[in-house]
Amino acid sequence: MQVDFESGNMFLFSFGKDKKTWEFGEEPLPFTSFQFGNLLITDEDLLSDLGKAPKCKAVLEADVSVLGASITDKKYDRPANPALSLLGDANTGTIIKFEMLGPEDDAIVMLAEILIGFIFQFGAPKEIRVSNIIVEAGLEQICNVCGIKLRRVKRLKGLEDFKYSIQRIR
Repeated sequence: MQVDFESGNMFLFSFGKDKKTWEFGEEPLPFTSFQFGNLLITDEDLLSDLGKAPKCKAVLEADVSVLGASITDKKYDRPANPALSLLGDANTGTIIKFEMLGPEDDAIVMLAEILIGFIFQFGAPKEIRVSNIIVEAGLEQICNVCGIKLRRVKRLKGLEDFKYSIQRIR
């Protein structure tokens, strides 16, 4: 069967409506682009506290990454490929904090929580480096409120080294 992938179609192989036969054919993709929005904090007290946070000289790297490993957990019917929310020091490559997420968790929300925790403990960093627009959009409001320079870069060396070391372990 020929499928016109260039026009946004996919090959679909699914169980029939009668639950007794298999159906296959060419179908349009259910979506062709990813829609994302900024994470919006509406808690005015939190925003006020963030705006008053002291400054620090830290330069951080922030990212969300899929682990690329199958994890089996009794809570889920099948193995999961978990995402990680990561925050690290750009100068030393030290991982400040990371969280492994379940399928029901929002990785950008978790990353924002990690960053807020850092700000309240150590102060607002001078700069945060991210490598993609989705993470950038998720942290934009926090950075604006705190006066943090948010910069998109091609490579997050410290976080990449950490992810590589995790992949070598498995």
